[in-house]
Parts: sequence; structure tokens; C-alpha cells
Amino acid sequence: MQWYDLFLSLISLRSFSVLWYWIALWFFWSVVTRRVLGVPGELAIRAQSDPRAAEEALWFARFEVRRRMAVSAPRRMIAVTLLAFAASALLTLALSGLEAAQALLPFLLPWILIEALRERLARRLMRDAPGAEALAGLLIWHKIAMQAIAGGTIFLTFIWGAWRNLSLLMP
Repeated sequence: MQWYDLFLSLISLRSFSVLWYWIALWFFWSVVTRRVLGVPGELAIRAQSDPRAAEEALWFARFEVRRRMAVSAPRRMIAVTLLAFAASALLTLALSGLEAAQALLPFLLPWILIEALRERLARRLMRDAPGAEALAGLLIWHKIAMQAIAGGTIFLTFIWGAWRNLSLLMP
């Protein structure tokens, strides 16, 4: 094997058979699920038993809620419209058999779902203004939901990628 064949195999466009794709998928989901509405994950877990950590989590969450709610309605509508267009275009390309689009779906669609859950939680926190202890429970459940979505996405991507690679090997 020549050096350029080795190099080109690293940047192959056959997404599901390249190790870099799986590293990028894992890295993306580990970064997305690291924080729970602006609160570091370990702080959200500690907040259940430590009142000081709960107050810190409340401060982080309030900051993130204010930041999210400061975005104007027209800007939100533009963002939702662009995301909906990108998601529907990507889904259409994926359903037509384009492997690159199929490889990007596990990044975009679940991320949109997680952002919608974050927005919903931010609106709930703005409306209800829970105390530090109640907030800790909400953050834990949100973290569990995010990790379930990420884990399910990685599992389903693995199944789809394995099927895709095996189907390309069969005549």
C-alpha cells in the first residue's frame, strides 16, 4: 500500500467505515451532554446532596436562562426556520441514499431535539423560578434525558452503519 492510499483511506467519504467518523460522533455527543442548561454535569449531580453546589447550579442556570430568553422572537423564528430547512434537506438526501447525509443525521436531528428540550426547560425555569433543591432534580432529569438521546443515537448509528457497511460488501 502506498502512502497516498493510506492517507486517502483516512479521509474516505464512506463515513461509517472510517474510525474518524466514530471519534467525531463520540466527541460531539460528549460535548453536547457535558453541560445541563449551562450547569456542568458534575455540579448538577453534586447539587442533590450539597446545598452550596445547589446554589452554584442555580446561579449557572439563571445565567443561561437569561441568556436564552434574551434572544428576540424574530431571531428565534429565523433560527428555527433555518434548522427546519437544513434538517428536512438532510433527511431528504439521506432517504435518497446519500451516505454523507445519512452520516450527518445522527449529529443534527438529535441535537435539534436536545436544543428543544433545553429551550423547554429554560422556559419552565423562567416561569416557575424553582429553588435550588427543586432545580437540582430538574437538572438531573434533563441530564438523564440528554444522555439517553445521545446513547440511543450512537447505538442506532452503530446499527445503521454496520448494516450499511455489510450491505456494501454483499454482491
